[in-house]
Amino acid sequence: MIRARKFSVLLGIALAAVMVMGIGASGAAAAKPRVAIVFATGGLGDKSFNDSAYDGMKRAEKELGIEFDKVEPQAVAEYESLLMRFAQTRKYDLIISIGFDQADALQVVSARFPNQKFAIVDTVVDAPNVASYAYREAERGFVVGAIAGLTTAKKGDPRVVADKQIVGVIGGMDIPLIRANVAGYIAGARYVNPKVQVKYAYVGHWADPAKCKEMANAMLDEGVDVLWLAAGRSGLGGIKAAEERNRYAIGADSDQGYLAPNNILTNGMKLVDNTVYMAIDAVLKGKFTPGINLLGLSEGALGYSKNLVPADIIAQVDKLAAKVASGELEVPDDIDKVEPWLKALGK
Repeated sequence: MIRARKFSVLLGIALAAVMVMGIGASGAAAAKPRVAIVFATGGLGDKSFNDSAYDGMKRAEKELGIEFDKVEPQAVAEYESLLMRFAQTRKYDLIISIGFDQADALQVVSARFPNQKFAIVDTVVDAPNVASYAYREAERGFVVGAIAGLTTAKKGDPRVVADKQIVGVIGGMDIPLIRANVAGYIAGARYVNPKVQVKYAYVGHWADPAKCKEMANAMLDEGVDVLWLAAGRSGLGGIKAAEERNRYAIGADSDQGYLAPNNILTNGMKLVDNTVYMAIDAVLKGKFTPGINLLGLSEGALGYSKNLVPADIIAQVDKLAAKVASGELEVPDDIDKVEPWLKALGK
């Protein structure tokens, strides 16, 4: 009887231990992957670059089952401390930096935490624990430039200034990344329309819509009838100017057509949402690979939206995009290279 009671007690203890182990195992299985993201200084609500990155996080949350934490810096000087704060917790499967101007901060923090996986979107950080996602920026500039060059030559459209054939682009900052976009835009416009004039300028800030609107109005005064706003949140001011003046605007990064449905001709798409999702998916599948991931038209990371683009122009630009994607056309990525490139092609 005593033996039976002792056996019963031991059995109970063993079962309890199994249950505890089971609960622990199921708890571990239920733990969701965690990701942190540090947005660019333009912040959420830019209806462009940051918002697209956030869409990628939300998609990963829904489809990959992650949990994530986010932060919106107000200044470049905050990047390093915010990245450091995330890394110090040692609880994230991946920490993502959004924007070229986080490169210096990430270089420092990634060295301090060599076992932490990082990803950066829109530039390159050379570190053994950083996956860098950069874009062949000139390629999207080329396709929207071609759309602009063909559109400005159209007759009978009230949004086109008759006979002037002037298009423009306003970038957020005078940096290599944006200059590559501008170079592509000039090349695309001139490739399809040798008569076109292309004006360009830089806001000097990613979040100054008022200044961008002022600059846009100055360009519109000069006869620009198709204006690309590659300027983050600043670009919202330029879009507003084009809408008020009934000219064409080209959005950037995301489809901004809803902001001015009668005036957004197309958008220079940079599918940051897909890039963010790709980076997270790679980590979860055990395929995290440090180094450079260079993305463009051929990878479906860049492109243009159709919006108000006429079917005949879509057909022409689709053919040009295919040539760029295949490597048949190599778009110049520096403004000074555009004229020699056109000359070599007999344009």
